[in-house]
Amino acid sequence: MRCEQCEKIPLAEIHTPQEYMLCIGSLARMLLAGEVEMTYQTCPLDKIMDNDNKWYAEKLFHQFRCTKCGTIYGMLCNTHTGGQIKINDKVFDPADYPDKKEDK
Repeated sequence: MRCEQCEKIPLAEIHTPQEYMLCIGSLARMLLAGEVEMTYQTCPLDKIMDNDNKWYAEKLFHQFRCTKCGTIYGMLCNTHTGGQIKINDKVFDPADYPDKKEDK
């Protein structure tokens, strides 16, 4: 399922905000290199933290797809409890969840 281009993306637990920021850095480099494309995000990568080092939101989600094999990845982080990077079955579409209220 995974190709040589995207098998370097770790399927892993994220334990700290620092680990999450390292993952965001890797994702940004892969986006710039054209190795992945963003399919959904709750905030732009450059807005995750503001100039005062405050998080954009408590829960952050970025979904991206390998441009070579099409594997879809989701990277979720709760700034208090950690998160994970995993393979997703399909691209997230908020319209699939019409009754879900936005987290505040």
